[in-house]
Amino acid sequence: MLLLMVIVVVMSAGMFYASRVGAVQDELSLLSGSSRGGSSEANRTAHLVFLLFTYTSPLLLAMCMSGAVTLLRYRRRPAPRS
Repeated sequence: MLLLMVIVVVMSAGMFYASRVGAVQDELSLLSGSSRGGSSEANRTAHLVFLLFTYTSPLLLAMCMSGAVTLLRYRRRPAPRS
């Protein structure tokens, strides 16, 4: 269940960053039928943040899951015998 929640959160954050990219906003406005003027100026910062997020999200997800598994293994290790 935790893994499912983490994946949904990462996908939601990706969609949020995608909605801030100018080219994606233009495409969404065309699909919705609103007549928005052509893209005035590309917002390079939002586009770069979206690309970096897209490329690094699998690595961040793997790091979080590895940390969770390590923590669970540490808590379940047997007590040392005297």
